[in-house]
Amino acid sequence: MQHIAEEIRSEHPYFMHEMILEQPSTLQATLEICRKEAKDITSSWGGTRKFILTGCGTSYHSALASCSILHSLFQRSDTEAIQSFELEHYYKMLNIKTLVTAFSHTGQTKATVDAVRRANELGSHTLGLTGVSDSALTKIANRSLVVGNGKEKSRAHTKSYTCSVLASVCLAAEYMVNQVSNHSVDLTLDQLNDIPECVRSTINHDEKNIASLAGSIGSKTTRYFFVGAGPNVATALEAALKMKETSYAAAEGRDLEQFLHGPWVSLNEDTTVFVLAPRGPSRERTQELLKALKSLGILSVAITDDKQAVELATHSVFLPDVTEELSPLAYIVPLQFFAYYLALGKNLNPDLIHYNDSKIWAARQIFFPPGTH
Repeated sequence: MQHIAEEIRSEHPYFMHEMILEQPSTLQATLEICRKEAKDITSSWGGTRKFILTGCGTSYHSALASCSILHSLFQRSDTEAIQSFELEHYYKMLNIKTLVTAFSHTGQTKATVDAVRRANELGSHTLGLTGVSDSALTKIANRSLVVGNGKEKSRAHTKSYTCSVLASVCLAAEYMVNQVSNHSVDLTLDQLNDIPECVRSTINHDEKNIASLAGSIGSKTTRYFFVGAGPNVATALEAALKMKETSYAAAEGRDLEQFLHGPWVSLNEDTTVFVLAPRGPSRERTQELLKALKSLGILSVAITDDKQAVELATHSVFLPDVTEELSPLAYIVPLQFFAYYLALGKNLNPDLIHYNDSKIWAARQIFFPPGTH
């Protein structure tokens, strides 16, 4: 694995790496799209009493991260993230005063398209956020916004995750202009403008370190936990998903406090715990977790802007340039890299998510027939 770190800028044969590196430009393109389209899109939201964000897989994590950010920034208690299948079949409160924003990287996810169709039938306003124009989602949603700078080339989605979160927060900020102080909205928009450069800095400064980390940890670990609170519960879930998709590792994403209420007792010397530890309300609790891990001799990696967390963790990635509210947009990047380099260390192609295995592909056709995902 060390040679991978040393040749970090060489051309890799895998699209996932290219997509991670494209994130700064993708995020910048998304900001520019939102500046042009936001006022027109949000002008039809008047009278809305409930905002539902929905998606599947990584897209659901985008919805979850966006929802938490809106709660943190604007105290939007009328916003809820619901997985698409659950929204279609179990959610009973869709009506003309509901806005459903659907996330789908390809715009083809059947469960999400079906949820939007049901929302339309019940009179809800619907918005599709996708990276692909002329898709099923753009055709069925009342409005759509195609974000980013091109379709994902890897099955392990990375850039479409961060740009869809950024887009939803931008739209919300535009909608909030006349509902909260201009200072609050302006501050948020300024911070969003800084995100592409923050991600670029993380890529430039941390990739080599993370590649080496994947080599050293990967040889010692059979199970991974990713633990976060507030906006970074979604980050923990998404990081665990990337690990499963790319290297087929045993990985779990957990809410910080839920992790402390039981799952932590299953830790052993073959486990590594990634702790998402930005300064904020969970600071004391994350430090307690890191202290406990240290006392147990469990490997820990802190993704943090807190020097105390760095001192307590076995390893760390220091990200100083983003607020906790917007940290999911930056904190996922080193974890995407970790998943990527762990896969390379196992001689696996991270783009395929096992779909080159005929048995896996045949099983996939049972629940995802052609054209439904």
